[in-house]
Amino acid sequence: MTAKDEATGTQAPAKDDAIDKHMNHVINFRRRLHQQPELSFKEFETTKLVAHGLEDTRIKFYDLSEKTGLIGVLEKDPNYEYIGVRADMDALPITEQTDLDFKSDNEGVMHACGHDIHTSIVYGFAKVIDDLYDDLKYNLVFIFQPAEETLNGAEYIKEELKRLEVRVDKMIMYHTWPDLEEGLVGYREEEMMAGSIGFDVTLKVKGGHAAHPEKTADPVYLATNIIQFMQGVASRFNNPATPVVITVGQIHAGEKNNVIPDECKFGGTIRSFSEKSLELAQDMIENYTSGLMKMADAGCDVTFSRYCPPVINNPELVDDFINSGDDVKFHELKEPSMGSEDFAFYMQDHVGAAFRIGTRMKDEEKSGYSLHSPEIVFSEKSLETGIRALVNFATKAH
Repeated sequence: MTAKDEATGTQAPAKDDAIDKHMNHVINFRRRLHQQPELSFKEFETTKLVAHGLEDTRIKFYDLSEKTGLIGVLEKDPNYEYIGVRADMDALPITEQTDLDFKSDNEGVMHACGHDIHTSIVYGFAKVIDDLYDDLKYNLVFIFQPAEETLNGAEYIKEELKRLEVRVDKMIMYHTWPDLEEGLVGYREEEMMAGSIGFDVTLKVKGGHAAHPEKTADPVYLATNIIQFMQGVASRFNNPATPVVITVGQIHAGEKNNVIPDECKFGGTIRSFSEKSLELAQDMIENYTSGLMKMADAGCDVTFSRYCPPVINNPELVDDFINSGDDVKFHELKEPSMGSEDFAFYMQDHVGAAFRIGTRMKDEEKSGYSLHSPEIVFSEKSLETGIRALVNFATKAH
């Protein structure tokens, strides 16, 4: 939308005015979120802050089953498409080690994945687009989601959307990316993030003396055998055209050097962009472990959990988003990420696309640290970039 200056006859960009009007507030809002991080399904104060801050908008909010999370609808025309814009709100159980003036006040809890940035972008977008309501080309569904880090929040919100009969045709989201410079939005047309399955294995035997291994099964030896086999699944049994990564992140057994323990536990994750590869790895790990333990006359318990589908972007939606305005720089990402994102659960039912928001600053080394680092910092210029791209999409739809 443009507003005509009657005196000069020039065109003043109302979009820029609306964004400028709210940016200081959005930055301060983000800093407050960062200073008061909350863990998954405990985002009570975060939810209140968002709800209170958007009370002065046209957005209609719904009462959810839990006291965390928000769903709101800004309707322009029932004949328009309904676009879901999702932000996750939860922080991580990490002790912050930055020197920010607004570092976490909650001991052992930190926004180390940038969810405070995500929430603030969508919050700011809601403020701005309410001012530009007359220019809307879509109906908007604002989703402030709890518990992304535990991969439970999206399924909860999906159920709430069904229960409340809130229509959603397409969905989009951002995620911070320290490999991408501030001011840029990263995109991919198809494979964006990997699917994942967590696994936990417990091996149970009759322990014994380290000097007499022939008299008992050794769970440590058996565990190393299974872990070695897992790498064979990735390199020899899986189709290399659809890679799979299997990582064991923890292993626990024994207390003394001269005792063969009676139990060994280990666990990790399987990741791939292919559902078939995920299923293959799961089946082979389960079958190999049970077969080996049967041969060793030992017991085992193999459990799989925290399944998350891969994020495969819709090319048409990506194309619409990146071509809806010329004042935001988009960058095509060369590689997808092996990280997982529960936004994928929405994409089982809706056309969707995930985008990266650049948060690396040239003069701040810590802004390039890995997500989940206790020292990472995020560019606040990313807030305006994210808001501007969303406003362009919502007002200049194809």
